[in-house]
Order: sequence, then C-alpha cells, then structure tokens
Amino acid sequence: MRDRYYAQDAVDNVLVAGPSTVWSCGSWSGLAVAVGAAILLNVLLLVSFGWTELVGNELRITLWAGLGVSWTAAAVWSLRWSRKRAEQRSVDPERDRFGEALDHYLSGDYYQTEQILEGLLRQDIRDVDARLMLATLLRHTRRFDEATRQLDTLARLEGAGSGNWKYDKSGSCLRRQKQSPTF
Repeated sequence: MRDRYYAQDAVDNVLVAGPSTVWSCGSWSGLAVAVGAAILLNVLLLVSFGWTELVGNELRITLWAGLGVSWTAAAVWSLRWSRKRAEQRSVDPERDRFGEALDHYLSGDYYQTEQILEGLLRQDIRDVDARLMLATLLRHTRRFDEATRQLDTLARLEGAGSGNWKYDKSGSCLRRQKQSPTF
C-alpha cells in the first residue's frame, strides 16, 4: 500500500526519460537529462523540418540515431533508478517501523510513536503515511500548530493532494478542534 505512489514511475520513465525522477524526488540529474533531451529534440526538429540546409542528410540521420540511443539509455537508467528506489522503499515485515508506530499509537504510547514517525520522516521526508499519522498524533495530543504544519507539508507532497480523503478528514477535524475549547 505504501509503495503505490511510485507504481507509475516505470511507465513514466519509458515515455519521458528523466522528468519522473524530477517530480518524484526532485532529482537534479533527472532535470538535466530532461532538459538535454528537450533541447536536442527541438534542435533536431528544427534542422529536419525547418532549416534543412543547415546540416547534411547523413549528419541529420546520425543525430536522430544518437537521440534514439540516448533516449533509450536514459529510459533504461530511469527504470533501473525507479526499481532501486522501489526496493529501498519495500517494507520488510520484521522491520516495519510504521506498523510498530501504529501499535504504539493504539496502545497510547504517544512519545514512542512520535519518535518512530520522526525517524521514518528523517529516512524519507516524502513518506505520506508517516506524515499523516504524525499530524493525527499531534492533533490528538492537542498540539494544533505543529499538526497544521505537518498537514501543510503533506499538502505539498505528491500523492497526498487535496483529493486524498484521509488528508481532507484530518484537516477538517483539526479546524473543528481548534475552534472548540473542549476535546
């Protein structure tokens, strides 16, 4: 369930090499690949269909072949990168820190829950489930300002947009609890 946000990466990597690494984790190398591919494609389109006299036919064919090879190489690199990332994100049942945090939360041990969730967020700042659970914990312990900051951060993450019903429900509960003096 927690890996569903990265399931689309493989398709995105083949269609557009580079950008999926930019929008899934803010990779500068992915941005460089995407910009380079876009510039090369635009130049090739210009010399192939606009100013055909700028380069000879043999050079044009060589450049198109180079674009195809580099695009394929970038797609393979992106696929390997997304697989490696998926393997890193896969949860070993014996080391499931999120499940451990959930157990502590349900048993009422909020300090230990917060420690585990903050550790998970140090490992992966984009962990939507851990951030949402931390916001819920902070709201439950009436630390509304901190919970609001977590929900604001959550709103900016991919996969946790305003269409996410869990995020919407937490935000509305937080607003309601801030307004009422009693819990």
